[in-house]
Amino acid sequence: MATQQFNSAPPPARANRWQDWANLVLAIWLFISPWVLQFAVGGQTAAPGAGGGAAPAAIGGGTAAWDAWVLGVIIFLVAVSAFGRMAASQEWINLVLGIWVFIAPWVLGFVPLQNASWDHWIVGALVFLISAWSVAETRRRPVAVEMAHAGDKPQRRL
Repeated sequence: MATQQFNSAPPPARANRWQDWANLVLAIWLFISPWVLQFAVGGQTAAPGAGGGAAPAAIGGGTAAWDAWVLGVIIFLVAVSAFGRMAASQEWINLVLGIWVFIAPWVLGFVPLQNASWDHWIVGALVFLISAWSVAETRRRPVAVEMAHAGDKPQRRL
C-alpha cells in the first residue's frame, strides 16, 4: 500500500508589493478624508454659482462621507488580505472599487461638493491605476508551480 504524504502547510505567501501598501494608505486617507476635508457633517458648501448659489453641503455631504467611510474600510480590508494570499483577486476587487470611488460623485449626486468630489476622483483614479498595474505585473510573472488537487505534489510547468 502506497503511503501518501499530505502537505498541511498553507500556500506560499506572495511578496508584499508596494501596490498593496499604496492601496492601504489610500484606503486610510479615504476613510479620514471626510473629517480632514470637512465634508463629513456639512462643513463644506457648493461652489458659488453652482445651482444658483452656495447650497449647504448637508444635501450631499452625508452621502459623500458615508461613501468614503464604507469604501475606505472595504479597500483597506482587501489590501490587508492581499498581504497574505497568493491570489490576484484582491487587485481585481480593488480595481472595481477604484472605478466606483471615481464615479461615485456623479452616481450619488455630490459633484457640487468640490472637496468630496475631488477627493473621490483622485483616490478612485489612484486605486484603479495602482490595481491595474498590480494586475498587469501579476499576469507578467510566470507561475512556476501548479497544484492539481489538494495534497498532490507540485507539478513543474514546462
